Amino acid sequence: MASPTEDSPTAVADKIEIDVAVMIRRRWAHIVLGLTIGVVLSAIYYFTTTPVYDSHIEILVGQRSSEVTNSGTITGASASGDAIQEDQLATHMRLFVSRKLISTAIKEGNLQELASLREAISNGANPIDYVLANIEVERGGEGSARDAMVLRATFRDPNPDDAAIVLAAIYESYRSYVEAHGQNSTAQAVKLIEDARETHERELAAADQEYREFVSSVPVLVDGEKVQDIHKDRLTNLEAELNGVRNMLAESTSRLAVVEKSYYDRRNSKSNSEIDHLALLSHNEVARLKLFLDVTRGESQSEEFQAEQPVRVEVAKLQYNRLLELMQKENSLSDAFGPGHPMVEAVRQEAEIARQFIAANAPRLAKEPSKKLDPAEMLKTYTMLLRNDIAELEKREEMLVAESAKELRLAKQVEADFMKGSSLKAKLKRAQARYDQVILRLQELRLARSYAGFSTDLLADPEPAKSAAWPNLPIIGALGCCLGLIMGLTLAVGAELVDSTFSDVKELERTIGAPAIAHVPRFDTTELLELAKRDSGLDPSLVTFHTPRSVESEVYRVARTSLLVANRKQSLQTMMMTSPQPGDGKSTTISNLAISFAGTRKRVLLIDADMRRPVISKLFGIDDHLGLADVLLGETSLEKATVASEVPGLDIMPNGLPTSVPAELLESHQMVKMLHDARRLYDLVLIDAPPLLAVADPAIIAPLVDSVILTVRITKNGRSPVEHAKRILKDIDVTPAAVIVNGVDSEAKSYYGYGTYSNDPYGYIGHYHSQYGARDTSSEQDDDSRSENATSQG
Repeated sequence: MASPTEDSPTAVADKIEIDVAVMIRRRWAHIVLGLTIGVVLSAIYYFTTTPVYDSHIEILVGQRSSEVTNSGTITGASASGDAIQEDQLATHMRLFVSRKLISTAIKEGNLQELASLREAISNGANPIDYVLANIEVERGGEGSARDAMVLRATFRDPNPDDAAIVLAAIYESYRSYVEAHGQNSTAQAVKLIEDARETHERELAAADQEYREFVSSVPVLVDGEKVQDIHKDRLTNLEAELNGVRNMLAESTSRLAVVEKSYYDRRNSKSNSEIDHLALLSHNEVARLKLFLDVTRGESQSEEFQAEQPVRVEVAKLQYNRLLELMQKENSLSDAFGPGHPMVEAVRQEAEIARQFIAANAPRLAKEPSKKLDPAEMLKTYTMLLRNDIAELEKREEMLVAESAKELRLAKQVEADFMKGSSLKAKLKRAQARYDQVILRLQELRLARSYAGFSTDLLADPEPAKSAAWPNLPIIGALGCCLGLIMGLTLAVGAELVDSTFSDVKELERTIGAPAIAHVPRFDTTELLELAKRDSGLDPSLVTFHTPRSVESEVYRVARTSLLVANRKQSLQTMMMTSPQPGDGKSTTISNLAISFAGTRKRVLLIDADMRRPVISKLFGIDDHLGLADVLLGETSLEKATVASEVPGLDIMPNGLPTSVPAELLESHQMVKMLHDARRLYDLVLIDAPPLLAVADPAIIAPLVDSVILTVRITKNGRSPVEHAKRILKDIDVTPAAVIVNGVDSEAKSYYGYGTYSNDPYGYIGHYHSQYGARDTSSEQDDDSRSENATSQG
């Protein structure tokens, strides 16, 4: 048999799912028991616990301000100590419950004489530990004042007066310590800050001296936060000049290469005109070459000199005419006033000056005609000039590179000096800032010693409590109920997990994979014997024959109707009924169903296939000397092996003679042939098979029939047997068509949620049967048969 995998439906069914509502309905007694235990325990605790009383105190903690050092006055908010940081408030909370202060409070307040502390000491406990165990300190107020800088202390003691006394003594110890510590701390702070002032003063002087020496040692000019770095400026200018020289050098070198190549190419070619030579020179180059030739050949040979010659002649004429006029004027004045007259002397001097000017600036006339400029000579000369230019530019480049490297080193040195100076200056500023802060703080402490420290204003005095804080009846009752509910639910869940029965109908249907079509109630044997027909040989448990109008018979008719509907839809003709284990009532159930089917005017054959423990022949009171075993052995026919029962339309095939090989007989070809013949002769063939978990017989018969019906007694079978039976059918690829729940009573109802009518073991059938059930008539069974037959044919 293959084991179910984790994802198979069987494995899913193995997982326990707890329905809380069903669990509460089934296990309410466990929950009530848990609640009862919780309430009882809470009541015992309430009446046996020694009552304790709380005493409360509220302290406003503030930081006194030294504002007077700056303004000469102090505000009310600062003086009252309203401003304090949260970490400081936490420190005060820890200080309030420190062992040192509590020890001081016990000694100074004689708290060891109190009854509660005497009892603690007599029991060997430390009084400090006793106080710490019963005191609580928290911060803040209530409501919108929850963030207030307030300490709220609570002390709990069996004596309300002792609680208030202890809390008052602890507060007094705390207040004295805070005030004394504030004064001592101020004096110590003044001394420490005075020492710090001297230290910072020395550091400030040393930093200032170091910075001054540095500024005087560096070869740069400091202008505020900037440094005038002449080396950096010169380096920038040298780099610009070096770029210009390199551009000129590249231009001259490339120009020389072009001129030389073109000159030699044209000289070797046939075309050697002057125009070709001059085409190599630009306008600027021609002008420069012309100037060079003028200088080397003399001024009189230059074109400029020749061009200015007419101007010079005209100027000379004007100068000579002026000299002539002065000479004539001198002669006229000399004749008129004499040779020694001042006016004559003045004209004579002016004439002399004119002679000297003419002599010094007499025009030089060209003695030789100007020489024509040769293009070939111009190119040759220009080539020489370019080579000289290149040599000069290369030398200039070399000098500029060396000078740039020198200035770069000097500029970097200046930059390093500047960074060092900035560091020293920052160091000086920090020293100055620290010194200024120390001086300011020292002034504050000196002027505000009387204001320094913390303020501890008492907002609420500790008072004896009028009622006990613990035990609190509502809280203890609620806790007891919660504890009891948890205990009850735990018991209920544990019982639910241990219990292997089904929690409700849906779980049963989900496990088997088929609908539950009927819930057969448990029969009352005594009542059945009274209602049984005296002249009948049928067993009293066949209620559908003896009491066809009873509630029990109605349950079977409901199951019959469901199977008839399935028969019409799927053409089901052969049905086998089995159960997980022996004792589930399958034989009684299938017998009642057979009688109910026969009441619909159908020809029904009921076969007792349980050849190991046959029951059908006893239920119907017939002889079992011939039956199924004889037919399968081939010793008799189907017609001879069947017996007509007292129920019209119902034939019975008993088990026959006992056999030691029932499984082999069921697997024979005679079984197939017998079923084929039964289908031909009867409308419905019902087979009572052995339990699935007992023998292999039902697994042999199930593949041969049209449907399988499973009978389950829930008060006897838990999940495990039903799941095992389902796996057996699944292994042979058979799915149950329906489930009939047998033996339903008040006990069975506690196993799973059956019906909605808590006072009726038969569900809605019993609830409405009293209104619609017919009063007994002589023809009641015939009427029922006709109605059911009409229903099946419709």
